[in-house]
Amino acid sequence: MYILPLPPIQSSKNWRAAVDLTGRLLTAHNQGYGKSGQPTSHTTESLQLWFVRLALLTKLNLFQNADLEMEPFGNMDQPDLYYEYYPAVYPGRRGSMVPFSLRLLHAELPQYLTKPQEALDRLHSLKTVCLAILNNLEQGMAEDGSMITFTQENRQASLQLWRSRLSRVMFSMANCLLLMKDYVLAVETYHSIIQYEPQQRVQLLSGIGRIFLQIGDIKTAERYFEDVEKACQAQPSHTTFVLMNRAFVYLSQNNYGEAHSSFAEVLKIDPKNPVANNNAAVCLLYLGRLKESLGQLEGLVQQDPTLYLHESVLFNLTTMYELESSRSTQKKQALLEAVACREGDSFNAQCLKLV
Repeated sequence: MYILPLPPIQSSKNWRAAVDLTGRLLTAHNQGYGKSGQPTSHTTESLQLWFVRLALLTKLNLFQNADLEMEPFGNMDQPDLYYEYYPAVYPGRRGSMVPFSLRLLHAELPQYLTKPQEALDRLHSLKTVCLAILNNLEQGMAEDGSMITFTQENRQASLQLWRSRLSRVMFSMANCLLLMKDYVLAVETYHSIIQYEPQQRVQLLSGIGRIFLQIGDIKTAERYFEDVEKACQAQPSHTTFVLMNRAFVYLSQNNYGEAHSSFAEVLKIDPKNPVANNNAAVCLLYLGRLKESLGQLEGLVQQDPTLYLHESVLFNLTTMYELESSRSTQKKQALLEAVACREGDSFNAQCLKLV
């Protein structure tokens, strides 16, 4: 009942106001401000509120604050975080009350504090738990290894849930490895995800290919993109991935004409694709067609600001303003006003290059 007021604030992107609201709601649970070090009784509702609060702090890049507020939870396995600790409130219930998303956030947070190895260690521990639970379910037991009888439908639902959770952990591990520039292990991890998420094979292979493009290994990238093309023969709905991959290969070869043609083909299929629109405009810039490029990005921002008031789009647009006009500062300020009306506290205004 305490979480109902949050969605309107979140939908308006007033993240700091949402953080303040979670503080007041936690106070109603006898937690939060001024309660550090005092005895606490957790509930499923209070732990959900803590997750929302810590996720908002992370969204606002207040990583140190999030880390300090998460510290009292330790490794998320303290006795008072289990249903069994509150038999009068949760009679008969067993297991952890901590939301899985909070555990995942706890594992990911150190990488934002320049401690990626610590994040990776925590993610490995979470992966081990997911694998153990999946093994128990596949052996006909309950998640905790007990011999509770499940219906087939419930068992399948639980298997699907924990496979998706394992995939989320492995995605986080791969992203952490990319941050550490351990591209070999990152690619291996993405490959491992395919066995749990086969429906994402095309997206994952495309992503792996683009990693190789970023490190300059075009030949390996092209081999992955060939696998994507083969997979897409059975899934015509994924044609845009083929075209986007071709466009990125052309970009890596500085072939902006062909890259622009490929992005244009994507836009015939998906006219609102923000990545294709942004990159098509960049290609026009490198082809010496500044006015066309500028007009395309300006048109996008004006027609659909909800979709295109994005930091990368605005960075490119402000760069074009600097190339095109001595009045670039006034134009940047107009963009800042548009951002102020629509975007929230977490928007990085540095992309407008006003300083």
